[in-house]
This record gives sequence, structure tokens and C-alpha cells, in this order.
Amino acid sequence: MKSPSEELVEVIFPVLEEKGLLLPEDILKSKTKIVTGTMKAEDWLLVAENAVIRGENP
Repeated sequence: MKSPSEELVEVIFPVLEEKGLLLPEDILKSKTKIVTGTMKAEDWLLVAENAVIRGENP
């Protein structure tokens, strides 16, 4: 049985990737942090900035 955090990750990450808000490689790195509750605000900012920068310069 999956935890609520694991279920949340499965729902939100595909949407965030589809909208270009997170990069696939950052999603892979972040999943464990989300599930374990160790993802900090700074981590979210870093992955979001990565997506914006890469989106501007593909």
C-alpha cells in the first residue's frame, strides 16, 4: 500500500512535467525527497528555476 505522499507524487509530477514546470531529471531526483518529507522550499525553487532556464534555452 502506498503512502499519501507517494500517491501525491504520482498525481502531481506528471502534471508539473507536462506544463514545463519541472524537468524529468529533476522529478527523478525529487521523488524520494517528497515521499520522505525532506523536500525543502529551496529544493522546489532550484528545480523550478532549472525548468524555466532550460525552457528559455533548450
